[in-house]
Amino acid sequence: MRKKSSLTVGVLSDTHLPYRLPELPSRVADIFAGVDLILHAGDVDEIDLLQSLKEIAPLYAVRGNVHLGDLSWGGRNLPFVVQLTLAGYRITLTHGHRPGIAGWVFKARDVLRSRLGRAGQNKLNIEISERLSKLYPDADIVIFGHTHKAHVQQIDKTLFFNPGAVASAWREQASVGLLHLGEDGIKTEIIPLQSGERDHRQRWER
Repeated sequence: MRKKSSLTVGVLSDTHLPYRLPELPSRVADIFAGVDLILHAGDVDEIDLLQSLKEIAPLYAVRGNVHLGDLSWGGRNLPFVVQLTLAGYRITLTHGHRPGIAGWVFKARDVLRSRLGRAGQNKLNIEISERLSKLYPDADIVIFGHTHKAHVQQIDKTLFFNPGAVASAWREQASVGLLHLGEDGIKTEIIPLQSGERDHRQRWER
């Protein structure tokens, strides 16, 4: 990919292919048409099923967490972290989960909170952002997934961006993201995948 002063990056996470979705929704490719790069923030689970995205732009993906119910390792041959510099911005791509049993406990707690109508996954998004801010203090942008809920937050100078999940579960809204990088700053978009919500985009600018 040639060096450019501005870039548009397609961002997605938690596709869970083929365990929870048989194939990638065609709308994802429609949204990502024309992007310069695609970043997948974990829980692929089978990277070969993302071939349609590789035909659009170079693809980077990271490993997710283990799912015993799916008998999946979340993409075991992928790295846990990818770090890139794009349009002058230092970007860290990671799934965001805690390793081991602690990760399962925290995720289960927040899924339960969400189903009870409390601020579950968004609280988890905030906790993950705060934890990753300590792990990657030099990053300009940290991209993560895991919670299945889109999230944009700034901590100090770092932007934290979760595009949400493609394979949505109970009462979740499937979504992907676009990250616009340029000399004039950063703009993010969260784009729902459900039909009938084509123009319902959440935007954030810095």
